[in-house]
Amino acid sequence: MIILYLLPAIGWGFMPIIAKMTNAKPINQLLGTTTVALLIGTLFTVIVQPSYNSGSFLAAVFSGCFWSIGQYLQFYSFQLLPVSEAMPISNGTQLIGATFIAALFFGEWSNMKMASVGTGGILLIIVGIILTSYLEKKDDATSLKSTKSKAITCLLLSSLTLTVYVTLPQAFQASGAEVLFPQAIGMWFLSLVLSFGKIDEISWRQVRKNFGTGIAWSIANISLFLAIPIIGVAKSFTFSQLAVLISIYAGLVLLKVKKTKKELRMISLGAALITIGIVLIGSIK
Repeated sequence: MIILYLLPAIGWGFMPIIAKMTNAKPINQLLGTTTVALLIGTLFTVIVQPSYNSGSFLAAVFSGCFWSIGQYLQFYSFQLLPVSEAMPISNGTQLIGATFIAALFFGEWSNMKMASVGTGGILLIIVGIILTSYLEKKDDATSLKSTKSKAITCLLLSSLTLTVYVTLPQAFQASGAEVLFPQAIGMWFLSLVLSFGKIDEISWRQVRKNFGTGIAWSIANISLFLAIPIIGVAKSFTFSQLAVLISIYAGLVLLKVKKTKKELRMISLGAALITIGIVLIGSIK
């Protein structure tokens, strides 16, 4: 069963790296991802044949729409920041949002001990995010600061919508099987809507190159929504955010990002704090 809890981390950890390696425009990364997600969601639904009700179906569709907005912004941020810097911000802020929503609205923190441990975990994650984003002073520091500020704004907006994506179906008590197909419809539909304003950037060759991105995402998404009914939103989403470790270190190696020794030390310390924070939140029972 533990592999089910870790599959989201593996899929989401490699997803941004695969997308970045395609060197595609964000809209093509999004279209490639959602096209495969719709195909896999359809196949999964034909095999499992879940039952639907109108409330949970529409909630899942809107969840997918929020995902497309958030994922487009995340893909866009990769043009401004290395994946190894962007993903700790993205994963950490999503985790904070999803954890608080699960605690406040779904009652997953039922006493002071849970709240204390959870809050401590969140604080560690925040410090970890700051450390993984550390840069030594450089000659073009002003330009770097402006670019990074723009990227962080995109990532915070992305995290807001991605938090809605993961928690909205739970608010309607929709099971994992019920969510996948309508969610994929919402994702694909919104990606088409967004593409209308980016017609001049669309390349079907780049879209096809991102089918691998869609496969990685689908593996993560299916396993996440199968895990949620078993261990709850807070824990399942928390474990999924271990993807940050894959994104950081695989991103540094595979994408050949150059870092100074001090930056690498800060990244490692930040990654350790994020991991401890994730484990603390995941330990809440």
